[in-house]
Amino acid sequence: MPLQFAGNFRELTLGSDEGPSLVEARGQISEAERSRIGRYLATGTVFAVSSGPLSDWFTGEKNIAPHHALTDGVWHWRADLPYYVLRYGVALPDTFLQRMQDLDWKCPTLSRQELGAFMEQLLFEDKVRQKLKKKQTQK
Repeated sequence: MPLQFAGNFRELTLGSDEGPSLVEARGQISEAERSRIGRYLATGTVFAVSSGPLSDWFTGEKNIAPHHALTDGVWHWRADLPYYVLRYGVALPDTFLQRMQDLDWKCPTLSRQELGAFMEQLLFEDKVRQKLKKKQTQK
């Protein structure tokens, strides 16, 4: 099963041009649902760390989250996604929300072995994407 990326909003630095709009995603999660979704996201396993804090795209507020990436072993996301869910109620893919619910809103903690397998899969999928992109630009 391919890994899934949540929160790749096109407006954010390193977001995907094909990703959903952060502006359009705003206000799509009810106040009642935000805390358990935000808690799930905040308790993911950190798999990548970069320097510099992240800023709020809407207000410019600095230091809203560290520049980390987290995962539950299937989905991965930026460390600022819990912030955007809690503060703005940004939409997430239905399949991701269903996974959270299936796991009783408790994000699994990955073992070193599971994290290693996740990283191998992530790197493999990135290489495949790069090759496909290269082929498309050669046409």
